Amino acid sequence: MRRSPSRNHTLGLVTIFTDCQTAISWMASDESGPGQKYALEARRRIAALRAKELNVRIEIRWCPSHQGIEGNEVADKWAKLAADEPDAHGVEWFTTRNPDGTVTQRYFPLPRSLANVKRESSEKKWRDAKSWTRKMLGRTGNRKYWPSDKQKPDPVVAKANKRLASRFYQFRTGYCLTGQYLAWTTRRPDTTSWWCQYSIQTREYLCKNCPQWRCQQKTLWMTVLKETTKLPGPTRRRDRTSIAELLADERYSQKVLQFLATTDIGRTSGPPVAEDNEDAASETSEWEARDQTERAWERREEEAFLDA
Repeated sequence: MRRSPSRNHTLGLVTIFTDCQTAISWMASDESGPGQKYALEARRRIAALRAKELNVRIEIRWCPSHQGIEGNEVADKWAKLAADEPDAHGVEWFTTRNPDGTVTQRYFPLPRSLANVKRESSEKKWRDAKSWTRKMLGRTGNRKYWPSDKQKPDPVVAKANKRLASRFYQFRTGYCLTGQYLAWTTRRPDTTSWWCQYSIQTREYLCKNCPQWRCQQKTLWMTVLKETTKLPGPTRRRDRTSIAELLADERYSQKVLQFLATTDIGRTSGPPVAEDNEDAASETSEWEARDQTERAWERREEEAFLDA
């Protein structure tokens, strides 16, 4: 496009192919943002070509990447070549002549966008955080939480409503409203289940054995067993799979979300503990009213999620 205005022959149609939909949207917009400099430069080149070729028709089309399209593969090869070390494709290193006559060569890094630098920094922080998490889990022997191998969040959970997704991740990390966790945080006097008076209310018990949610448990594990025969990966059975393993397996995120949406697990911390102080009792009653309002709102949101 840069050489086209200087050519002598007449052009009728010029088609520009790109695999970057963001670049196309930036070229069609006047808003400032990352990459806008190059979009404005492309628009200036198009204007110069139209000034020389009054009857030219210019089209910008998107093409898929990594699909064996010859022109796209050549452009991708050139982009990778430009990102190599300077001396790998004939570019000289930055040289400095010293007062004593010697010459010092120093690698001069290629220019990069701020977005590229930010992405590199974010990826390094994520790798460091992941390494620290695995080291600490191995040191403490914690088996409640299995960190994901991927940097991106679970797309299924990301599409769920915010409160349901919050309950899912609390349930996955173990920091959820169970008798065991609430007793550990001293919000309840013991680990007893407030639904069936079982001695220890854990994630494992609520998802497998609690009689309050027997129908929902049956539906969950039947669908998990049914899906495990269709999807690649390890088989998940009720008697052979821990809750930590199930929650870490993204294949069944939708099933777990549906299970949480149809139960009160992780939504409530049980009946309030009796207090001797009247002010504390008043505060508890206000907490109950607020909790009931939030639970009603959550149910409406989750019903809408299940219907969708």
